[in-house]
Amino acid sequence: MTMIRFLLVLLVFAGAPRLTQAQAAEALVATDSTVEVRLRDGSVLYGRIVERSDSKVVIVTSGGVRLELDPIQVASIRNVSNRGRDGRYWPPDPNASRLFFTATARPLAKGEGYLATYFVFFPMVGYGITDRITLAAGTPIIPGALGQVWYLAPKISLLNREKLSVAVGALGLWAPFEVDIGSSVGIAYAAGTYGSRNHAVTFGAGWGYIAEEGTADFASRPVFMLGGETRRAASLKLITENWFTVDGGRVEGLSSFGVRFIGERLSTDLGIIKLIGGWGYFPMVSFAYAFGNRAR
Repeated sequence: MTMIRFLLVLLVFAGAPRLTQAQAAEALVATDSTVEVRLRDGSVLYGRIVERSDSKVVIVTSGGVRLELDPIQVASIRNVSNRGRDGRYWPPDPNASRLFFTATARPLAKGEGYLATYFVFFPMVGYGITDRITLAAGTPIIPGALGQVWYLAPKISLLNREKLSVAVGALGLWAPFEVDIGSSVGIAYAAGTYGSRNHAVTFGAGWGYIAEEGTADFASRPVFMLGGETRRAASLKLITENWFTVDGGRVEGLSSFGVRFIGERLSTDLGIIKLIGGWGYFPMVSFAYAFGNRAR
């Protein structure tokens, strides 16, 4: 199956019904829960509402500060559930749909997106077409490849619960102007993520392929991925991502570990890659900026 046919299959799932974020946001705000209060001047507060009437809204912030607001100052109020180890609200990881480079099974919500660059020279834009379908694409910033080689990364969410997500997808390299080579090479995969957005493990299996003249040849042996993430502070998450194959009892592949620095919309990943069972360490750095709707 070529990448074009794979994308057509994705579109079939676009109309599948699903509860949207907008519908979820209509839930009543509980007075004893942590809420996000957005003011009309663009400010954002997190805390608990202790009093609310037609004349005032009183909020105790996560830092313990009591504020009294005029209702006309308030643009929106909604529940948030991402509390950290210190009991305070932690802004969500703006790049939770990925580990260092590999996709987790978590989808982007409809209207949610990111602009990222991996290893500096590999930019990518991802967008939630629906709550089920995420599509990412980019082109390397390398002479001779910029605009000549493209990578596409579609992902379909099969299951997305609070603690468990399952997805299938692909990462394909496509050279549209090179008619005498394979139209696409890449990997098709299935992945599952178990845990919260602060602490989770992701396991996946992928099969490499070469697509040419309307047919695709897949590798007989899968490549496995095991990754994990654990958030240690509001702005810091530890991440590991490991790719490996098993051949006759011998394990070969790559392992990586490092940190993610988390901001309101910008995240920065710093890590180290090494050969499993071998020597040599290679640094990696990536950045991701989230835009559009944000899951809380």
